[in-house]
Amino acid sequence: MWIRTSPLKLDRSMKTLHPLLLVLCLHPLVNSHGKDLKPGTNRVEFMHDKELRQMLVRVPGDYDASKKYPVVFGFHGAGGPMEGYHRQLEGLVRNHGYISVSPQGLSNAKRNRRGVTAWNGFSNHRFSSSDDVGFVVKTVDYLEKNASIDRARLYATGGSSGAIFCFRLAMETDLFAAIAPMRGAMINRPPVPRERPKLSILLVCGTEDALFTGESKVPGEVFYPARKTMELWAANHGAKPEPTVMKKTGQITLTRYSPEKVGYELLLYAVNGSGHRLPRAQMSEAISYMARFFSRHSRPKTKTE
Repeated sequence: MWIRTSPLKLDRSMKTLHPLLLVLCLHPLVNSHGKDLKPGTNRVEFMHDKELRQMLVRVPGDYDASKKYPVVFGFHGAGGPMEGYHRQLEGLVRNHGYISVSPQGLSNAKRNRRGVTAWNGFSNHRFSSSDDVGFVVKTVDYLEKNASIDRARLYATGGSSGAIFCFRLAMETDLFAAIAPMRGAMINRPPVPRERPKLSILLVCGTEDALFTGESKVPGEVFYPARKTMELWAANHGAKPEPTVMKKTGQITLTRYSPEKVGYELLLYAVNGSGHRLPRAQMSEAISYMARFFSRHSRPKTKTE
């Protein structure tokens, strides 16, 4: 059964939600031809794999159901909540015409005694054992039935746990035209990227973050260094170029791991001197660059589309 609540008014701090929610039970789910989700913030809930899943969906104020809109998913870091990335992505909705989706991770792994919400970024995850990949697939289907979206322009970003999960989505689905993991890394476990679609990747990480060098303080969790991650995806895409520094300032070093004039980009956005938590100004600049990066890419249609 699918459940959707009415559009919400959220205060600017996102700390409180209006308590009166109109809950609509949609069973079976009806194709609303882009009329169901409303401009502004919508709180959406539905059951997946016997678990209640929640998300905030922001729709542009000038939404026109006759147009197709790009969609950006924002996956929070360990501990959440979903309101964090809902705020982060506000500029993409307001200034670039995206529909943003900020889902809530769960905390149902047996070893998760503290109840930390997170994303199931790899098998035997210590915080979450949820079918998060299936949840995202079902969310895209929901959006297609309840808003006017462009499936060729689906994007994913996230911080820390959410960044790790972005790589899993790239490995296990064909949904996204591009991903932009931030403050995260790709788990060093089989399989490596092989015969995956040529999606574009913008990896944002502080050079003093242990994940940048592939280190981890958690036993049994080993990650690829940022540069190795980009090399593996370049090999998957059939590219063998020398990494090219596109921009170098006191703040960032932007390196390209893809050839020029191809239909995808593989970029490492290294924030010089920063650790796992990027300062607000640096995070804002990274998200601004991410918006421009996403706008350059769309997913080629498959034979069945």
